[in-house]
Amino acid sequence: MNIRKLTRLDDYMQKRAGSIPGATILIEHNGKRVYENNFGMDRKDSIYRIMSMTKPITALAAMILYERGELDLMEEVGKYLPAFSDIKVASLGGFKAPIRPILIRDLLSMTSGIVLPGDYGEAGQSMSQAYRQARVQRRSGILKNNVDIASKFADSVLMFDPGTSFHYGLSADVLAAIIEIISGMKFSEFLKKEVFAPLNMSETDFMIDGDKAFRQAVMMGRPDSKGKVSRADANTLARFEMEAPFENPWYESGGIGLYSTVEDYVHFCQMLLNKGAFHGKELIGRRTFKFMTTNHLTDEQLKEFGREGYGYGCYYNILMDPVRAASNGAEGSIEVTGEAGTYFCVDPEEDLIIMYMSQMDGGADPAFIRGLRQIVYGAM
Repeated sequence: MNIRKLTRLDDYMQKRAGSIPGATILIEHNGKRVYENNFGMDRKDSIYRIMSMTKPITALAAMILYERGELDLMEEVGKYLPAFSDIKVASLGGFKAPIRPILIRDLLSMTSGIVLPGDYGEAGQSMSQAYRQARVQRRSGILKNNVDIASKFADSVLMFDPGTSFHYGLSADVLAAIIEIISGMKFSEFLKKEVFAPLNMSETDFMIDGDKAFRQAVMMGRPDSKGKVSRADANTLARFEMEAPFENPWYESGGIGLYSTVEDYVHFCQMLLNKGAFHGKELIGRRTFKFMTTNHLTDEQLKEFGREGYGYGCYYNILMDPVRAASNGAEGSIEVTGEAGTYFCVDPEEDLIIMYMSQMDGGADPAFIRGLRQIVYGAM
């Protein structure tokens, strides 16, 4: 690694100071930290809402149970959450029964047909309604826990028959509820015992301790016509469910719910780089790691995924063809991007970790992330 070339990151960020007023970048190569910098108002110990970077943690939790023989990926979701046994699929002729039940493996590959609230079509509208009702019923005490809430999501309809296409949705949230049922523990308790404690991730949780409020990274709104940004308004914070970060959330989302720090999350990345182990502690075996970080999508599903040169594993984007992706990265590297502006890349071939953290409505621009990666790989 040519360390001098990494100073290009400083110039890269300086040119974007108006549109990215706060961020942290960390690079580790061959087990050494070769670059770390905090930009603008962010600190070395800033706490970020990591959004979709929660998903690979949920996948790891599932794989821990999988290795113990307690989780069968070919089981029907309805075995654990019976409400999903009766879920319907949106079609041109109305609603119909699915061609087969949702399997747990469909949750891990986002091929379940379960969508996000706010998505288009009948499926998105029905999930928006189910999500709103779940939130109201949780606050009123009708729904008691995460399992009840995930079951409520089954009041929606699927976008497509399970296993036939790909679409981001609440699959990881449903999987988190199944993890609760199998383990007999709250999702947060399972993560603390089985993931965060072994990885020394003491500051990763579904809320921020009030004593650490001053360390919360400021959420910024979208750029104005001149490219400048200001603090996010109340509506934006509500959309990201960040309006009450110092209180227990209304449910523990396995898809977007966690807060973390760069220093905590790099431990997770180091575990990935070591194919399931961290400082001598094995969380999962290397064959399970291989399964988790291999493309799970068919050619047709990859068309719906829509990232040229990439595949999709258990909530990971996987670089399969660097030329098609216009990337100077290494085949087999795995990446995850969070909607609020967080990103990581783990490259086992080059023994490399790239991490970027910020808090921005709209997330980190894909072109910005490509440039970041180009600079890092250009130093190798």
